[in-house]
Amino acid sequence: MFTRVLFSGMVLTGIVLTAATISWAEPTDRNATRKGDAAQGKALFNGKGICHYCHGLDGMIDQKPKLEPETASVVARLSAPAPDLRNRAMLKLKDNKARFRAIREGHSGSGMFPDKTLSDQDITDVLAYLATLRQSAPSPGKSPY
Repeated sequence: MFTRVLFSGMVLTGIVLTAATISWAEPTDRNATRKGDAAQGKALFNGKGICHYCHGLDGMIDQKPKLEPETASVVARLSAPAPDLRNRAMLKLKDNKARFRAIREGHSGSGMFPDKTLSDQDITDVLAYLATLRQSAPSPGKSPY
């Protein structure tokens, strides 16, 4: 009798553990590489993401938007000027993991604030857009003319 109860308990435990493992497994699509949409990233860069406040419209550092005086004052007081995103030689962050973290958590020493308004997909879209800016930028040491 004891053996039968022990065996039944082991079988029941195995079924419960198997079901729990299946229900706790992460969906495979979470492990897939997220694709960025550069067109959406451009809209976010120049809109909701407010990246253009410091980096300029479409990443053109010399083409800043007209800002309210209070906002312009905050941007002017940042501890370091924003880099020209079209000039690869000025970019310190060399991979998308670091860029993602800088957007999400802020970039220490630069005055770049953490962004909690953009979703992970939004940031991935902005990174896809930034890649197009880097591709259109002249290589370091080469004249754009």
